Amino acid sequence: MVEQSSVKKKQTQGRGLHRWIASAAGLVLLAASVPAWSQAVEEMPSAADSAGVGAAVEEMPSAADSVGVSSNNSSGSGDAPSPEIEGGGWFSGVGFSFSGFSRIETAIRMTGEENPFNQRGNLFNGVPTARCGGVPPTPVCISPDVATRNGQKANNQFNLQQFRTHLDFQATFNENWSARALVRGIYELGEYDNFSRDAVGSNADGYLYGKPNFFEYDNYRKGGCQNRLEVCGRNYMVDLPNFTVDYQNGPLLIRAGNQQIAWGQALFFRVLDVPNGLDLRRHLFLDYTPEEYADERISSPAIRASYQINNEWEADSYVQMFQPTIYSNPNTPYNVIASQFTVHDRFNQVDDKLNYGLRLRGSVANVGLQFVYANRLNPDGVFRWTESGVNRGLPGALPNVVPGLTDTVSQLLGLALDPIGGGIPLTGAILARTPFEVDPTGVVSATEWFTYAGMARLSAVEGLNASITDFPATALLLANPVDSNEAAMRELDLFFQLSGGLRGHIERQYKRENNIGFGTSYVIEAEPGSLLDQLIVNFEAMYTPDRTFTAPSLGAGYDEREEWVTALVMEKYHRFSDAFPATYMVFQWEHRTESDLYGRLLDGMNGDSRNTAGGIGGKWNGWDGLVFAFQQPFPNLVYRVDAAVLYDTRGGLLAQLGLRWKPSGPLSAEVYYTYLNGGLGGNDNDNIISTIDYADELGIRLSYQF
Repeated sequence: MVEQSSVKKKQTQGRGLHRWIASAAGLVLLAASVPAWSQAVEEMPSAADSAGVGAAVEEMPSAADSVGVSSNNSSGSGDAPSPEIEGGGWFSGVGFSFSGFSRIETAIRMTGEENPFNQRGNLFNGVPTARCGGVPPTPVCISPDVATRNGQKANNQFNLQQFRTHLDFQATFNENWSARALVRGIYELGEYDNFSRDAVGSNADGYLYGKPNFFEYDNYRKGGCQNRLEVCGRNYMVDLPNFTVDYQNGPLLIRAGNQQIAWGQALFFRVLDVPNGLDLRRHLFLDYTPEEYADERISSPAIRASYQINNEWEADSYVQMFQPTIYSNPNTPYNVIASQFTVHDRFNQVDDKLNYGLRLRGSVANVGLQFVYANRLNPDGVFRWTESGVNRGLPGALPNVVPGLTDTVSQLLGLALDPIGGGIPLTGAILARTPFEVDPTGVVSATEWFTYAGMARLSAVEGLNASITDFPATALLLANPVDSNEAAMRELDLFFQLSGGLRGHIERQYKRENNIGFGTSYVIEAEPGSLLDQLIVNFEAMYTPDRTFTAPSLGAGYDEREEWVTALVMEKYHRFSDAFPATYMVFQWEHRTESDLYGRLLDGMNGDSRNTAGGIGGKWNGWDGLVFAFQQPFPNLVYRVDAAVLYDTRGGLLAQLGLRWKPSGPLSAEVYYTYLNGGLGGNDNDNIISTIDYADELGIRLSYQF
């Protein structure tokens, strides 16, 4: 879903930023739809215009373009004209324009499945699960019992209900200077079943591990906004995705301020599109597919310079402040990190660091070329176990704590029981130096541990061992590394029986890497009117010699490898009937040598509730994804059909079919259905779709533009 190709660039660049889901909270019209591909269909340029290296949403205009705020960088607020103001006298030459839209958007759940990574969607809520604890490292059971996870089951009808408004201000001061400010406001209407700590007796440490918080960030156990130019609360955010000043002088164009930088030409996939991370809080990446990553690509303060060397070649460079990818918070609809984890984000350690990059693009004869280098902190981050810092000891009689087992273990430890609470004293101070916190919102059985390790593409056995060997304090609680599934089950169940539940604490860090990329494009000339004529073929490749990955064990030693990411893209407009406008079609194939589309190391694939080898042999020569999409406008251009299919060759399918209605006035609407199936292969934990296949939904967007 990455940047739009140059076929669509000149009509639609920047429009994709204004988009998104619709909400059925009464169907109140207050929003304006922004056509991402429609204008490209309505006024189709020749393929020859697209032979060069294209750009994408919020692409910087060429220095050779017209002075000021380029039409290629329009607000994306639709087809309605914007009011313009020109000053006189002293203000002669000053121009100002304003446009915007408001929108109600919703995503209606089409299955009875809940998000399994949330507390109220946990697969083990209310399910009696056998446990059998034993003293490590022997796999001998000494305390069999049955535990039932104390979690409230949810029953949501909506994945998303939001009100959104965009206000886009553009100004031209003279032939050299111009500016733009885009204000985005979002309010989550929030008909999503709330999780309550009190309902399950939780005292989980941290700011985000209770009632759903859609937009804030856990900033040292208090709320805050991770995006610098943002004001946010539990259910609202207001930010400036674009706040820039442009200076142009002949072939030189400099843009300074908060901005997106979109490189490359691959659609749906991000190959050369490395400058910015993603903001996944609003709708993950399940938006209306024609708009690609326009709403997700997160802005950051930067200085970007473009220099038109000659008619064929242009140099483009940037220096930006590091801004990490923002994931959905725990217990919100699109959360993908198991809520049994507490995440300590170390953004504060690198928030003053800079990324930089250089791109050279142009053409030789009829072949478009681009060369890219970027040095960056990977915005996705990597994860590993970290000390919890929570001083809460092993309790006495609580739900899911085995009676009498605490006494047995206290004797093994040589510690007397607390005469008041019945727990084991001093164990709280020890646990604070391990990655675990006693709390019922954590894991309560070895079977749950194994199951969620597979779902997270982690190794259950090696994850247990790393949590022990990397933290010597665990030895004071009888913990020992194990060498088999059975021994791991016994050790895990013992500590879950003693605690009633353990939350795991992990930290997120950011590692620097070098990205070296290449892209080429070519327009095929064939018999006029044939399927091959004017077919645009693009190829992109990115080599990263030093990419750091989260180890499947969550161990302290991250896994550093070299990785290749490549994409082949073929796109074309073709007229199948004189009665209908041309159909836009695109096919693409992405191959990754070490990770899946989410950036997870392929070594962690293939796990399940009892197979925890960390996906040994599971790489299967890399990850491959195939995409086919088309767009068909109706003769009057009021309606348009959109369809897209993403197939993970390991057995996952995402398919979306949409209908767009856009008459000549300010109103518009989109209806689209997203189908997800991660069970088409032998093991659901081998493909990317199984992570989100609970989210089948019907999206509705009702919009008004001004």
